[in-house]
Amino acid sequence: MSRQSKANNIRLVAARAGVSIASVSRVVNNRTDVSEETRRRIQAVIDELNFTPDKSSERIFNIGIVLAQEQPVISNYISPLIAGMTDFASRNGLIISVMMNSIGNRGRSLLQLIRERRCDALCLPMSGERIAELDEIDRAGIPAMLINGPVRRRKIGYINNNSYLAACTITRHLLEFGHEKIGFLAQGMDNDENHLHRFKGYVNTLRSHGVQPEKDWFVEHIPTRLGQEAGYLQALRLFKQAPEVTAVIAADDEMAMGVYKACWETSRRIPEDISVTGFDDLPQSEFLTPPLTTVRQPLFEVGAKAINYLQLYLQNNLEELPCETIDPELVIRNSSAAPRTGAEKSICGN
Repeated sequence: MSRQSKANNIRLVAARAGVSIASVSRVVNNRTDVSEETRRRIQAVIDELNFTPDKSSERIFNIGIVLAQEQPVISNYISPLIAGMTDFASRNGLIISVMMNSIGNRGRSLLQLIRERRCDALCLPMSGERIAELDEIDRAGIPAMLINGPVRRRKIGYINNNSYLAACTITRHLLEFGHEKIGFLAQGMDNDENHLHRFKGYVNTLRSHGVQPEKDWFVEHIPTRLGQEAGYLQALRLFKQAPEVTAVIAADDEMAMGVYKACWETSRRIPEDISVTGFDDLPQSEFLTPPLTTVRQPLFEVGAKAINYLQLYLQNNLEELPCETIDPELVIRNSSAAPRTGAEKSICGN
């Protein structure tokens, strides 16, 4: 629902002219990067509707992307999110300011850093430590979109993945192949609700199929600088304490990449001796050998969508920022297969 009258709605102009909102904004702001034919078509609709843009549609907005200290820009998970955000921003005349969480940074609070950068709105890939900061951001009246953090505030919306359903889906996939002894390599669950939901989905799906998960099938997160290293170390621990497992669910694709190395070092062939799965469907995942079975998060698209929602809100074309949950999409590749029978088992310990 618009916060201004329908006749004064830039979205209506775009729809009538058959163009994007960004094209209407370019014409309104007398920019040169619009063809004359498109400009004439948009101007005709503007005249017809007697459209007068309010001040907000004339501004160039500055949207801050705030990364937590444990979320380096080079992360395989963060990179496609930022790529989607910056791609949308560059095509729609927005300014993007990427900043690290300033807690402990020369004594400045996150809110101080946001104000120094003159941000009109924020986009935050979520981590658990951020929850305490959201009330302060909301009290300051700064609109924000969270990614993978289902927290609603007055001016805060989110795009979240359904981690519980994703874990149920990937676990059921392995059960349908005939696996029962399925290991789970956790990410940090103390401050990340999504990773906790992934673990709960794994446990509950096993139990609903008559399989009681053993304690040794679960390996707690080993904090490391790289997710691949965590997956490698946790997989080695799993193979030592539960050599009988025939499948592994890694809490994300980066960790699954580390599992591949652990399998190679312990003479476990994928998927002949052990199936390996992940979460997120990072761009690298389909180029592993074998390609990784995983649950897709459309990270590039999510990043672009979050910035789009903020732009529409700042332009008074959304009454409130949305709360959206994306259902999982299972991507089956060659890293998962049926477990071998006893006669087929190799000497690797499976």
